[in-house]
Amino acid sequence: MHTVNKYLTLPNLISFARICFIPPFVICLIQVQHHNFYRYIALAMLVVIGLSDLLDGYLARKRGEITTLGKYLDPAADKLLLLIACFLLSSDKLWSGPIVPVWVLAVIVSREVLFSFGMLAVLITIKRKIKWQPNKLGKLTTFLQISAIIAVLLGNHISLHTLAILWFVVAAVTLLSAVNYTYLGVRQL
Repeated sequence: MHTVNKYLTLPNLISFARICFIPPFVICLIQVQHHNFYRYIALAMLVVIGLSDLLDGYLARKRGEITTLGKYLDPAADKLLLLIACFLLSSDKLWSGPIVPVWVLAVIVSREVLFSFGMLAVLITIKRKIKWQPNKLGKLTTFLQISAIIAVLLGNHISLHTLAILWFVVAAVTLLSAVNYTYLGVRQL
C-alpha cells in the first residue's frame, strides 16, 4: 500500500460529498417537527452517507489512492456527522423524540475532545505527530454511534427499552475506545 500525493482522487471526492450532505441532513432533522416524512428522508440520507463512507475507504485501498488529505477528510466527515446529529437529536426543542440522552452526548463529545486535544497537545509540546490508525474498536464505536442515530430516527418504531440498552452499549464502547486510543497515544510518547 503506497500513499498517493494527488488530492482530487475519487475517494477524497466521496468524502467531501459526505460533508456536503450534512447540511441537507440537518435541514431534514429540523423539519421533522413539522412533517414526519422528513424523518425518513433523513434516515435515507444517513444510509447513503454511511454507504459512501464504506465506499471511499474501499476505493482508496483498492485503487491505491490513499492520500494524506483522505486520512484527515474521512474521519472529519464521520466526526462532523456524528456530533451534529447527536447534538440535534438530543434537543427536545429541535427533535420530537425520542431524544439522545444528554449523558450519552457528553460521553461522545468527551471522547472526540479528548482525542483531538490530545493529538494537538502532543504536536505542540513534543513537536511530532502521533501515528494514528483507526482500529477495530474505533470502527465498532463509529458503527454503534451511527446505529444509535438510526435507532433514534426510527424511534417511533423502536421501544424505549431497546433504545436505553443501545445507549448504554454506545456509551460503554465509546468510553472503552477513548481509553484505548489514549493508551495507544501515550505508548508513542
